[in-house]
Amino acid sequence: MDIKYLSDEKGKITGVFISIEDWERLQKEYNIDLKAAADSGAKLQQSLTEAMKKVKPEENEG
Repeated sequence: MDIKYLSDEKGKITGVFISIEDWERLQKEYNIDLKAAADSGAKLQQSLTEAMKKVKPEENEG
């Protein structure tokens, strides 16, 4: 998975960019349904956090 980190002018990571192919694979793997109710945002965030930890474990924590 090719991950690009977005950062502000101070170098703080503010976002992550992944290819659409990787996003679609993550959607299938973690059963992410974008049509779900708005309160599912926490589940989406948790699923994405788990996926990112698998790709880059503990590297950006701290």
